[in-house]
Amino acid sequence: MRFILGELWLWVSGALIYAGLIGGSTLVLALGVLVLSTGGLARLWARVSLEEVEYRRELPETRAFLGERIDFTVHLSNGKFIPVPWLEVRDLLPQATPLVGGQTRRAGMPRLDAFTRQTSLRHHERLRWPMQLQTTVRGYFRLGPARLRSGDLFGFFERTRDFEQQDAVVVYPRTFALPDLGFDSARPFGEQRGGNRIFEDPLRVIGVRDYTPGDPLKRVDWKATARTGRLQSRLYEPSRTQSAVVALNISTMEQTWEGFDPVLLERGVSVAASIARTLFEHGDAVGLVTNGSFPDADRPLRLGANRRPEQLRHMLELLAMISPYTAARLSDELESRDDPLPAGATIIVVATLMPHDLVATLLRLRGAGHAVHVVKTSGVAWAHPLGAIPVTDVSPRMQALEAELGVPVTTATPTPAGRGGAAGVLGAARGGTPR
Repeated sequence: MRFILGELWLWVSGALIYAGLIGGSTLVLALGVLVLSTGGLARLWARVSLEEVEYRRELPETRAFLGERIDFTVHLSNGKFIPVPWLEVRDLLPQATPLVGGQTRRAGMPRLDAFTRQTSLRHHERLRWPMQLQTTVRGYFRLGPARLRSGDLFGFFERTRDFEQQDAVVVYPRTFALPDLGFDSARPFGEQRGGNRIFEDPLRVIGVRDYTPGDPLKRVDWKATARTGRLQSRLYEPSRTQSAVVALNISTMEQTWEGFDPVLLERGVSVAASIARTLFEHGDAVGLVTNGSFPDADRPLRLGANRRPEQLRHMLELLAMISPYTAARLSDELESRDDPLPAGATIIVVATLMPHDLVATLLRLRGAGHAVHVVKTSGVAWAHPLGAIPVTDVSPRMQALEAELGVPVTTATPTPAGRGGAAGVLGAARGGTPR
């Protein structure tokens, strides 16, 4: 209909001009010329309406913990002299991160809502719209793309323009202080092993010595070499580090075909993230072993023990995006020959279920010199005894914390398994403020 109305001016103006010429009516001829010029001007205006119009999002932070808000600013500008009489902005936002204080509607695409706003732009005008997203589910999400629609002043003609910019945000799982979960604040896992690993800290130079064949060139102290006339190598201060591996069993049902319990799944992910965060902030080298994978993938997520500054971010990102689907047995991952555990490392297993094969693996690891601790996240009794391996049941404390945050009670009916996309991982924990 808009196209028909938009092209009608050509027929109307042509008919008026023809009638004016045939009938010798100056008034009709002038009216035809007016309709023709007005329609032409309107069409030209619509054609250039979105020229030099820019739209972009600015996100100071692209990472947040579950329950936090993500601030971002929308920048809209008109870089030309011609004003934009009307402009409709439509931007796609994840349903899992709803817009705070704004109106959205269904976008017609899975897990996406559309933010729509109408405005106008004077010549060379710039607009800023501060906005906030509320995180309600852990996962990896994308904002955008956006579509702008504008046209002439009369609404006869319009034009659309797509802005393909997409911004990714990662929502980390909620974390808690370990004392809130019932752990000892000073030594939550007793005396950790793995502390005899001695290494040289390259940031702490305590002197120089004569160069020894085999020393790497980066160890040579060229100033001392020039001063003494002999090749000199730096001496580094020896240091020690604790090594720990957090192992997460994502299975929440005895049989894979039963699906998963979303509350127990999110509880386990949250507890694993809390432990990894605490150990890393205490200066330990921390690694992560799981039997879960990314959505639409079949390779278990794993991260070697390390204490580099970016290690905590990498662990939280993996836990943010882990899916509820089992990719392997955790026992096989713990005994993997391709990526063995650090010698003497403390192993902390977070589990809802404790199958027989995992019990056997943990007992073997304990016999091989590892300190093994188990963190139980459900109140269901385990059939297979763990012997002397210490077990901490955090389910009562977690249930109380979840009740304060408004998380539903554990589901009695399993959630059927069905793989989703990588846009986000549905969890049950919503709201609240993370540590």
